[in-house]
Amino acid sequence: MELNIGIIGLGTVGSGVIESIEKNKNLFLKKYNIKINICGVSAKNKRKKRSFNINRYKWYKNPLDLINNPSIEIIVELIGGDSGLPLDIAIKTLTNKKNLITANKAMMAIHGKKLIDIAFKNSVNINYEASVAGGIPIINMLENSLLSDKVNLIYGILNGTSNYILTQMREKKISFDTALKEAQNLGFAELDPFDDISGNDAAYKLLLLSNLTFGLVSEIKDVYVEGITEIESIDLEMANKLGYSIILLGIAGIKNKLLQLRVHPCLVNNNSIIAKVKNELNTVIIEGDLTDKIVVVGKGAGKNPTASAVLSDIIGYRKIKKRNLLSNKKNTYLKIKKLTMADRKGKFYIRMSVVDSPGVLADITAFFKRQKISISTMFQLEKKYSKYVQLIFVTHLINEKQLILAIKKIEKLAKVKNKVKFIRIENSL
Repeated sequence: MELNIGIIGLGTVGSGVIESIEKNKNLFLKKYNIKINICGVSAKNKRKKRSFNINRYKWYKNPLDLINNPSIEIIVELIGGDSGLPLDIAIKTLTNKKNLITANKAMMAIHGKKLIDIAFKNSVNINYEASVAGGIPIINMLENSLLSDKVNLIYGILNGTSNYILTQMREKKISFDTALKEAQNLGFAELDPFDDISGNDAAYKLLLLSNLTFGLVSEIKDVYVEGITEIESIDLEMANKLGYSIILLGIAGIKNKLLQLRVHPCLVNNNSIIAKVKNELNTVIIEGDLTDKIVVVGKGAGKNPTASAVLSDIIGYRKIKKRNLLSNKKNTYLKIKKLTMADRKGKFYIRMSVVDSPGVLADITAFFKRQKISISTMFQLEKKYSKYVQLIFVTHLINEKQLILAIKKIEKLAKVKNKVKFIRIENSL
């Protein structure tokens, strides 16, 4: 069987895909009885130095012209970006009744419903395994390996850059800025790391996993997002003192007919599985009625892991059974009420900087008492961390809105300096 493909975007991932096809063409033919023909390529600059010979392939200056090639049945979009040219490419590919393979998590998260409706109308596929945790075949697992199970919760470390930064800050006791620069030097972070450190990248991935897992039509605005830029070395040190690690997690689940969709730093037990996943590694954990807990770990980004996911989609696209997000008709999307963060119950780590003077602790705890916030642990740090005293609190189980109301009052106290910080504790993960 021959597959005729066109590749748009020849950066790190696109080059990796072509290299792998050239290197493994005999393997693909022998193992899968598939010959992959690259019938056209397109990128910004043909003259750019690449790891393969660009002259072997037909060049299209305009990527939209490549889509018009009647011999091509699969378009591989590897440009990135949530709108503009990538979206135009996706829409034209599907309306031309060609199959689309993409690693574009932002586009799929924001425009996925629209694109899937177009794909359904034209009886073609959208495959996007490479858009979520590149080296982990999580989408294939959700589509094909858990058909008999009801998944209640899916969560994990979905951004390797943030995980690398927090690991280095924790283990080397270095600042956020130093860890970020190190990540950039190693190629784990982009020159503009905003999507990674803001939590946006993880939010896109979480939304795709949630919609696929639960058959939903949630939008990116439904995801609560908080990044890691406010995490300081002192928080990592205090978390460890309490027996926790701080991890950026994406969490999606349905409980009591309410959907939770959230990305934010969490304190997780040092002995938990997820606390052992360090540096640039990703992990996805699935909890279901029949399977209990499934844990998958792997590299979430980079040339080879992402190229591997793209190739899996190319080789297996005809076999993939379309369901849930991939093939729901417009009138069969499920809708569900969202659990707001204010209504969520949990335990919290709280840190505040205060002037070292009599009565300040009594003033603070008075506001906790008014909001019926019970404190399980409290300690005071020496002034070596700043010119102010650092107070650390850990709460019992409370509604988040109780804490927010108390913090708003506490921050108005003259002897409380800077913003009061809190991080959610996830003991059950």
